[in-house]
Amino acid sequence: NGGFTLPTEKGLEQISRYLAYGGFILFDDTSASGSSGFYESVKRLTRALFPTRSLTAIPSNHSVYRSFFLLSRPVGRLDRHGFLEGVTVGNLAPLLVCRNDLSGALERNQNGLHPNPCVPGGESQRREAVKLGVNLLMYSLTANYKQDQVHVKELILKGRWSE
Repeated sequence: NGGFTLPTEKGLEQISRYLAYGGFILFDDTSASGSSGFYESVKRLTRALFPTRSLTAIPSNHSVYRSFFLLSRPVGRLDRHGFLEGVTVGNLAPLLVCRNDLSGALERNQNGLHPNPCVPGGESQRREAVKLGVNLLMYSLTANYKQDQVHVKELILKGRWSE
């Protein structure tokens, strides 16, 4: 069914501490189905880590969609779910879920070929999935720095930051 067992109490504490100190976790549901054992396990883990927050759709203006490439929606091997889901804390999302099998679009075999077709969009969908992968990597490293860019001009004018 693709589900997994929740970590021990100590494991949950370690994951919680990791996220609290700026860590990032991406869950990639490779089933891309409406409801999978994996996704149900992710929801249980999320409730254990964030008892007062829930997984919600990440809006299209979130910095994860703009951290490098400008994206309107997340795609992977499949294009079934029009948004990432995540837990937000302020304007950060330390935990995100992609339900379109991103890794399936990025996977390559020993010959460097992609073993999985991207449906329904083919190779143009795969290119968008690669862009999403880059954005997720950039977001994991820089969080919401793109939102802070509006302040750069003001900081330069005030002399508090130089180029």
